[in-house]
Amino acid sequence: MSQRKWILLWISLSILSISIIFIFIFQLKETNERLETIQGEQLDSYESIEDVMYYNVERANAIRGLLAYEDRHFLEMYYSMSRQAKDLKQSIIDDPDTPSSVLDLLERDAIWEKEADRVLVIYEEGDLVKATAVAETMTELRQTILEDLRSLKQMQYKDIHKELIAAENQVSFLTQILFTITFLLLAIIVILTFMLLRIKTHRDRIE
Repeated sequence: MSQRKWILLWISLSILSISIIFIFIFQLKETNERLETIQGEQLDSYESIEDVMYYNVERANAIRGLLAYEDRHFLEMYYSMSRQAKDLKQSIIDDPDTPSSVLDLLERDAIWEKEADRVLVIYEEGDLVKATAVAETMTELRQTILEDLRSLKQMQYKDIHKELIAAENQVSFLTQILFTITFLLLAIIVILTFMLLRIKTHRDRIE
């Protein structure tokens, strides 16, 4: 094989090596971005469900405290938690990536909130007995919603965990392949370079 053909082969392999390396780097970048999306947006959604559960429990505790001790501090706590819960729920509703199952639960939660507000209205009217009775009837609804939220949270956690493992495995696989291909291609280029130098040295001696 002539020196010119060896040079063309060397250039071709160099271009091929760079192309393959860039393709794998691009795939690795895409996988890393998907991993960041899972860790960001989906985990944010998971945490939002946790926050909804927290606000529900705290508001229910505030109502119980108000009716048991008639301390208006619990009333202030309820309204403060309700404002925060309202802002959180609106952000979840406005998010186009929010699953329909979460939206359905928020609609059911809104029913509980209306009943909770009705308890407070009755309490403010001075009828503690009726307010207590209404609060007791809505306990089962609140508990059902909380259990559904817990189930949804567990399902979402399992899905996120699976996606994270799959993405991490893909990143590891692509990284290993990238290093292997890079090493092999560089080894071939080094061998070709060495052979070209030998051919050139041999020709120089003949001349």
